[in-house]
Amino acid sequence: MNLMIRVTDKLDMDLLALIRRHYLNDPITFAYVFYDIMYYPEFTEVYLNVVGNDIIGFTLIYRGFRNYTATHVFGNIEEGVDYIPWDSQLILHINTEPRIVERIIRIASRKGQVEIRRSLTMVCDKSSFKAFNLGGDYVIRRLTINDLDQFIEIKSLQGVKISKAEAIARLLSPHWHYYGAFLNNELVSMAGTYLKLPEIWVVGDVFTLPQHRNRGLAKAVTTAVTNDSVLSGAMAMLHVFEDNSPAIKAYKRLGYRVIQTLLWINYKS
Repeated sequence: MNLMIRVTDKLDMDLLALIRRHYLNDPITFAYVFYDIMYYPEFTEVYLNVVGNDIIGFTLIYRGFRNYTATHVFGNIEEGVDYIPWDSQLILHINTEPRIVERIIRIASRKGQVEIRRSLTMVCDKSSFKAFNLGGDYVIRRLTINDLDQFIEIKSLQGVKISKAEAIARLLSPHWHYYGAFLNNELVSMAGTYLKLPEIWVVGDVFTLPQHRNRGLAKAVTTAVTNDSVLSGAMAMLHVFEDNSPAIKAYKRLGYRVIQTLLWINYKS
């Protein structure tokens, strides 16, 4: 018998243990669910489809971003489609049955504008990791609070405005982990994590200033973050659009491999 559970209503030690068990068995699938519940419950809603002691599907809703709501739809979760919040802007990450995908697209298309792309999930572990050594005049190092002003500036050039408070939090929080490439003490490229658990780190926020591209900097900063991940005993995971061939090629050279394809939907009302 299927049981739909709204985690924020019913979260207790038994349910948390069930989620944790699934996360430990399959960190790739359940990392965001476990992490958001543990660290950002005030921004998180989760609907689970549970059969016996197995979670066979979930809808994860995260409202911690300023400009959009992130929603993950996984597995057998047809009833969970009804809980998708059609906010003014919504980013959906979907890995479920075709009929459920079609239903989501129909609903989204009726309500607003829809952009659909495919995203690859790639992973790397200690056995597959291949470090890239840049050489030359660039210096690769961990970002610290002393890099605050340059960090805010490069995020602005990336097209992301962040407050000083948020920048400080990212540079000091154990959940974020940034490396940068510097030339003559100028921050020109960066990569970081936005999820860190003992079993898995999610790598992202890779950006290089246009005038410094095609020099291996993205590989160099991603190498640094990935190296720390695998040395800690964790798997490194990242997401990249399927049509971003240069990035996919670069990540494969570092030892990343594709393990799943997700449907990515950008919805605007």
